[in-house]
Amino acid sequence: MAARRRASSRATATVTATDTDKSKSETPTKQEHADPPIAPPKSGLIFKLCLFFAIPYFYLLFYHYKIESELQRSILINAGLSLAGFFITQKMIPVASRYVLRRNLFGYDINKKGTPQGTIKVPESLGIVVGAVFLVLAILFQYFNFTADSNWLVEYNAALASICFMLLLGFVDDVLDVPWRVKLILPSFAALPLLMAYAGHTSIIIPKPLVPYVGLEILDLGWIYKLYMFLLAVFCTNSINIHAGLNGLEVGQTVVIASAILLHNIMQIGASLDPEYKQAHAFSIYLVQPLLATSLALFSYNWYPSSVFVGDTYTYFAGMTMAVVGILGHFRFNPQTGLLTGTNDGTLVNFFLRLFGKMSEGSLCAALLVFQAIACCLCFVLRYFLTGWYK
Repeated sequence: MAARRRASSRATATVTATDTDKSKSETPTKQEHADPPIAPPKSGLIFKLCLFFAIPYFYLLFYHYKIESELQRSILINAGLSLAGFFITQKMIPVASRYVLRRNLFGYDINKKGTPQGTIKVPESLGIVVGAVFLVLAILFQYFNFTADSNWLVEYNAALASICFMLLLGFVDDVLDVPWRVKLILPSFAALPLLMAYAGHTSIIIPKPLVPYVGLEILDLGWIYKLYMFLLAVFCTNSINIHAGLNGLEVGQTVVIASAILLHNIMQIGASLDPEYKQAHAFSIYLVQPLLATSLALFSYNWYPSSVFVGDTYTYFAGMTMAVVGILGHFRFNPQTGLLTGTNDGTLVNFFLRLFGKMSEGSLCAALLVFQAIACCLCFVLRYFLTGWYK
């Protein structure tokens, strides 16, 4: 995570029993100074984002497409739980930030090095709050939607097991600060519950222009398809972790991608007549809605200037969640100008700085998120024009 420098984990000097007793009365005062309250959430920004996304989403759900009332009901129940999760997450983050600061889980924002903001201890690993609330919401939702003999229940719980496993491994990474060669391997273990429980199709549809050359319209990949799922989980998890380094970028890209996934799912449900196909996309919605809601709560604290850091806990958790749904930078800061300057490192962040010149951290993050949103829109356009010819 390039946007911060982790605090030293060296233990402080040992105090004697006499010193401990003597300082008991002073502890609350010292702790109060050591753990100042974090900045309030940026509620105005979140309200605008929600309004911008909710209007087209609910228009498609209730008006544009004729979706069965039972399916609408399940999606609405999930949305209601997700909304509750948003407020719970927003209330829990300030509480959790005080605890992680007391355990020396904090970092310094290196993009503000040389300024007063660069000396502030920023609570780290607050993604643990998002992950915990998400898992509780996902488990509670089973009561409203799945029966004991549901065909989807096994895969749903396997998905939650993979997400929970990845959340744990991400938090372990934040605490132990494991090297990159280990980071690449961690998602491999977390993907195992999903791979073992997967009982879906292992076939792919051959694109129409290639059918004359392949001789088949549908190709069963067998174990190769599961290998693809395994590699997809590793890619998604690490891709969120790599495209980082700016206040709000990790959570922001998750919000953008999750919003695009929700719109895609609603469009597919509305355009299909196959009940099983509709349930598959509804399954995706049931996981993405709480991810989006809890991520927005974290985004309200993590947007520039960040008052909390998300940690690898969040990036791993978000990446694995989107991988599950899909299956079922270094730069320089100038304290005088307050602008970031790109280096020759081959990251998208530095490419933007080299292409558009020096930018403030907030402007750069906004530009990257807009680019990501445009990329998602482009995918929708390509799918529209290629449908019927390519597949």
